Amino acid sequence: MENKEMTSLMFAAIDKVVERNIPSYEESESRGKDYVQYGTDNQYPEYLFGLFNDVTTLKTIIQGTSDFVAGDDAICNVQGFDKQINKKGDNIFELIGDLARDYLIYGGYAIQIVRNKSGNICELYYIDFRYLRSSKKNDLFYYSEDWGKKYVRSAKKLVYPKFVAGAKDVPTSILYVKNEKSRTYPIPRYSGALKSCEIERAIDEFHLSSLENGFFGSYLMNFCNGIPNDELKAEIEKDVTEKFAGAGNTGRILLNFSNGKENATTLQKLEIQDFGEKYQAAAKRSREQIYCAFQAVPAIFGLMTESKGFAEEEFTQAFKLYNRTVTKPIQRNICDSFDKIFGVKGSVTITPFNTDNESKEADVE
Repeated sequence: MENKEMTSLMFAAIDKVVERNIPSYEESESRGKDYVQYGTDNQYPEYLFGLFNDVTTLKTIIQGTSDFVAGDDAICNVQGFDKQINKKGDNIFELIGDLARDYLIYGGYAIQIVRNKSGNICELYYIDFRYLRSSKKNDLFYYSEDWGKKYVRSAKKLVYPKFVAGAKDVPTSILYVKNEKSRTYPIPRYSGALKSCEIERAIDEFHLSSLENGFFGSYLMNFCNGIPNDELKAEIEKDVTEKFAGAGNTGRILLNFSNGKENATTLQKLEIQDFGEKYQAAAKRSREQIYCAFQAVPAIFGLMTESKGFAEEEFTQAFKLYNRTVTKPIQRNICDSFDKIFGVKGSVTITPFNTDNESKEADVE
């Protein structure tokens, strides 16, 4: 028998709850494809780039560290590359900043090397790691900005061989650097804090949604003059949302017209638990986990802690530690890459940031 009490509960259409699953890092080979799939649906780097754009703490650390790596200045000591490194006018300082950012986001970076007709290196270009896929042995690379599509036409893929120092007959190649030797693709250093990144992103979205939806999070509006069809329900929901939802609608007057009290629209306040402290605690913990993944201290990125202050000596010591454990290893990695490309030691010099009278010369030995 149909439950009459249940049939009386007729709600208007409500947006579906979207459950965001964290894509897993996985490498898989598919029939007919020469490259290895990079994560779930071949979209793992796209997911990481989305986190970089959406999670404030993550972006602050990555952008700040990229600046530390590039330093105050950088010069290329190889003749012909001291002013610019390609026909676009890019310089070595800009390239180092781009490579450092990719290394921090994805755990790897790539450089395109172009040779002239004589076989000599004449140009260097930054390759966006997000759009690069690789063969299993990292000896062939595929570049496309359409990996999100189910089928990527061959014409949309650029294929490059790996860089070999003595291969003067190869007009263009890719130097591919990653932090994982046993895998085809790298793993970002903050992989253990992905859930924390998602928590911070979700909390921001929750607060934005609460602000945009105005009083709908705490009020239930009952229409007591019949049950309309689905089309009319949707129209009523749209009209009420446009008129009364959103931060800009605070204090607006709600009018109701009816044929009598028995048909009056009622507005019922919902008693909702205040999750403010819980969200605040979750946000704090997520930030701590992200900073922990980078072995970083918030103060060196210009963020004050809850303590009464951060002494200059403490800041200097924290900066030195971060410089030694994170910044300099990335600098050495990038400088070694350029030495491999040009075939000489000390091909690039980075002038690092300093907090005291330390030597201005980068430690890249």
